[in-house]
Amino acid sequence: MENFIELAADIFEMEPSEISAEMDFREEIEEWSSLMGFSLIVMMEDEYGVKVSVEEFLQCKTIEDLYNRCNKG
Repeated sequence: MENFIELAADIFEMEPSEISAEMDFREEIEEWSSLMGFSLIVMMEDEYGVKVSVEEFLQCKTIEDLYNRCNKG
């Protein structure tokens, strides 16, 4: 999870310490954009080898949901 949070922090332009597994990233990140969402999808494929459809991505609410999707891969 720690590595996932570090990678997400780069995308969100935040410090990893500002991110928790329970964070609802769409609601809690002030500068949230669809570009960030696309970047997360690409990161998940590049780093974890998991292809996530837009529909699957939209079902994820928290950082932990995204992380768990990678581990299902």
